[in-house]
Amino acid sequence: MAYKNRSYVVDQNLILSSAQALPNNTSAHSTNVVDYGGNSGGLAKIVVKANTNIAIANGKALTITASYGSTNTPSDTLDKVIFTKKAGAEGFAYAAGDTIVEEIIPDSLPDNYRFLKLTYTTTADESTEKVDAYVVMT
Repeated sequence: MAYKNRSYVVDQNLILSSAQALPNNTSAHSTNVVDYGGNSGGLAKIVVKANTNIAIANGKALTITASYGSTNTPSDTLDKVIFTKKAGAEGFAYAAGDTIVEEIIPDSLPDNYRFLKLTYTTTADESTEKVDAYVVMT
């Protein structure tokens, strides 16, 4: 079963986060680990969208890291920070529905690295702000 989410058809088995609250000055893993099937020839991508309005204050940061692995407890980041941004004096913000990041899953991953999770890291209390994340085929 799938549903359409802001221009993507999303397979429910490929949802990493659904209205998941960002952490309070710490790190938190995506609600789900997904099995996207392994090497996809560069045709799969991770999409992270703001579910609610998100505002990052001056001097604070948001980082999103992808971890891959051959089991449903992926832990190899492969040095793969897919998004990191520290706010300047004006801060930065996303409106609900805005895309925060889209990242192609590299086809250079080992074939057995078919499991994926995200880790969200914040340097402030962002726990009232939520994200959606999923894997889509392009």
